[in-house]
Amino acid sequence: MEKLRANRLDLSLLALIVRQFREFWYYYLGALLTLFATHWIQSTLPFYAKDLAEMVEKGSSSIETWPFILLAVGIIVFRTSSRLLFFYPARIQQKLLRVELLERLENTSPYRFEKRSAGQLFQVLNGDLEHIRALIGFALLQIGNIIISLAVLLPKLAAFESRLLIALLPMLCGSIIFTLFVVKSRKWFRQSQDRAGEVNHFLIESYVGKRTVKNYHAEKSFLDMFSRTSWHELEASFRSGVNISIAMPLIPLGVGLSLIWGGWIIWQVDLGAPALVLFSGFVFLFLEPLAFFSWIGAVFSSSSTAWDRLSELVHDLEKPSDFEKVEDGKVDFWGERITIPFEEARWNVIVGATGCGKTHVLKQLAQNYKDQNVKISYVAQEPYLYNDTLEKNIFLGKDISSDMRARALELLKLFALDFLETSPERLLALEVGENGKRLSGGQAKRLCLIRTLLSGADVLLWDDPFSSVDLIHERHILNALKSAPELKNKTLLMTSHRLSTVRQCDIVIALEKESGVKEFGNASELVAPEAKSWTYAYFEKQMV
Repeated sequence: MEKLRANRLDLSLLALIVRQFREFWYYYLGALLTLFATHWIQSTLPFYAKDLAEMVEKGSSSIETWPFILLAVGIIVFRTSSRLLFFYPARIQQKLLRVELLERLENTSPYRFEKRSAGQLFQVLNGDLEHIRALIGFALLQIGNIIISLAVLLPKLAAFESRLLIALLPMLCGSIIFTLFVVKSRKWFRQSQDRAGEVNHFLIESYVGKRTVKNYHAEKSFLDMFSRTSWHELEASFRSGVNISIAMPLIPLGVGLSLIWGGWIIWQVDLGAPALVLFSGFVFLFLEPLAFFSWIGAVFSSSSTAWDRLSELVHDLEKPSDFEKVEDGKVDFWGERITIPFEEARWNVIVGATGCGKTHVLKQLAQNYKDQNVKISYVAQEPYLYNDTLEKNIFLGKDISSDMRARALELLKLFALDFLETSPERLLALEVGENGKRLSGGQAKRLCLIRTLLSGADVLLWDDPFSSVDLIHERHILNALKSAPELKNKTLLMTSHRLSTVRQCDIVIALEKESGVKEFGNASELVAPEAKSWTYAYFEKQMV
């Protein structure tokens, strides 16, 4: 399966289709054989209809029904089989593309796609891949349908009366003109997909921020904004369908003209009414593939724009962002490249005024470690929790032992989260809700600290980890963590505004917006009054 999935996103759309045929040739061979059987059976129906018309004309009352039953069963079996054999590989393709894209998103720095909204990413992962599946399933089915139907039906109609073939031209011309109209709508298909992404993003943001909307009584303004966004999406969708609507009558018009023309030819050569019944049957057999031929243009237009959007995202994922350019351990700090000194296997704390760039530096250090394939664990100021249990949020799907579960319970008690339920079993099974909405902000932060401690990472990066913990409990946690096996010989990098946190650390890195690294050294020495350090001056008011 890995071999099938690898590097599909790097192909052109045509190369992807070719690869699809090569990988699933046995499905498509079976599909083509069942399509041939379907059309061969259907091609006999006009002749049976002609025979019935002649029997009615002669006044015969004896009609055998079993051939029609067999034909109906054959059509159902072979037609259904052809659809399944075409559509199943397309579903596999869609799944593999989605998994490969998600793998790239997960293994790529989020700064490479930060300009794309969550709604646009969702539109690519869902809507655009659905369009590509439609191309590989529906469109390829109909191409095979057209080729085989023409190969089966044309010789049979020609064998009956070759002059009737020319009467099919209006149907063919109507389908071709319809396709040309559809292809011209490609620009609007792209806009429609972009607008759909904007609608998705608005819905996601509205749902996530619904408390803010209600707290500020902004429901009406948000509904007005959503109405405008939805209108823009509707307008783009409408414009993409205008040409289709204009050209749609060409198909039934072509059918009508073909019937009239064929009837005139039959009248000219005196073939009789049964021949008109036969020709009408052939017209409606040709109608399905030719009608779908018209829609192939719409599918190709929408899927090609979907592939363009997907390729643009893949290109962004392959292009390193400026944020990732950490050279020789140097990070970007207000337009300057500076080195952040710290010590391995010790507790390091970055301090500085609000807005000086501590979080920015910490993220760059995390990226630097990741580029070196060092196992890290990063806890942001507002970490994310999944809509699942405490246990699954701590271990993130990993197989866990009874010892790991027991240690998780010990840490939950240490971080004062054990009171959330009445028993250890119920505590681990507690559902936290989407993004941890059933927990307070401080509880969610502490749960993520437990997650990072049990991650087995070599380097832990914590952004202001104890801002929502009272001083007494913070001291209790830090004293316990000093001897925790999870932090033995591990490098800890954190940011903080608290003197109590700094005193528990080994090394202080003091940052100032204009100066970069203002101080670096032993924490206990730099916060001592006799040091007269920048760090002491920064925390002096907290010492009162």
